[in-house]
Amino acid sequence: MNKLLITMTLSISILLEALGGNSAGGLTLRSWNSANQRGGDLFNGGNGALLYGAFRSSLLERSHTILPGVSTLTEANLADVDIFFHGTSSKILTSTETTVLSNFVKMGGFLIVESDSSHSEQISANSVLESLGLGSRYTGVVGGVNSPTGGTFKNTVSPTTVGRLGDLRGQTFGTSLATDIDTMVTDITPTGGTVIGENGSIRSMVEFQPFANGGKVLAVGDPYGYNLFQSSDSSFFNPNNQKAYLNFIEYKQSETPVPETSTILGLLTLGTCAVGNKLSQK
Repeated sequence: MNKLLITMTLSISILLEALGGNSAGGLTLRSWNSANQRGGDLFNGGNGALLYGAFRSSLLERSHTILPGVSTLTEANLADVDIFFHGTSSKILTSTETTVLSNFVKMGGFLIVESDSSHSEQISANSVLESLGLGSRYTGVVGGVNSPTGGTFKNTVSPTTVGRLGDLRGQTFGTSLATDIDTMVTDITPTGGTVIGENGSIRSMVEFQPFANGGKVLAVGDPYGYNLFQSSDSSFFNPNNQKAYLNFIEYKQSETPVPETSTILGLLTLGTCAVGNKLSQK
């Protein structure tokens, strides 16, 4: 019996260690630097009144890692990154960056894309979506209500609406002048995006999954990603804004597969225990 107990203990310990290595720890995020993102670099909290400070603090408190912002996208600076944050930016991707970002999402990376009502920022956001084969989804149409409760989350289960920070379906979010996002991409791929939140008739939050078995994209047609996270800005602040981002980001953890070696270890464990059981019966 002692041999059996020792065998089972060692086998289970090995298996738990393998499984634990997959689930432990947080995610790694990276954004543009302050020169390329109007809201500033997530790493240092942002610029002036356009701070991402509350968002940054919540990410760090939840054991996530934020790497310094970058001026260009390369394979090296997206290596080991789980989420790339394209905030309100007027930067247009180069052909090389287009390839890098496409490969990042194909391999499972998550992407958040923001645009204000500014034309230059919509062009920038469209260059990001175009790099993923989604076309120019930011339509140029702007509108909606400026209010802490102007937006409403759709009654749709998605990584953004239902997650670790709660169920946001039917609840409100803070918003200002928003730009519309066209979900239909039938001219490029068989399926369209999923509307997650609306500001009046404006589709201000849409999720996409450009590639089968690839990463997900949250497109936001509103500048709600920076100062609206600050409770001091009472004119637009709604805590559901931050919850939505964190729901989407942390969904990535649930999609991380258990390493194949863990399955092998599990089978080895069962086999070893069976052998150990036979030995103990002799």
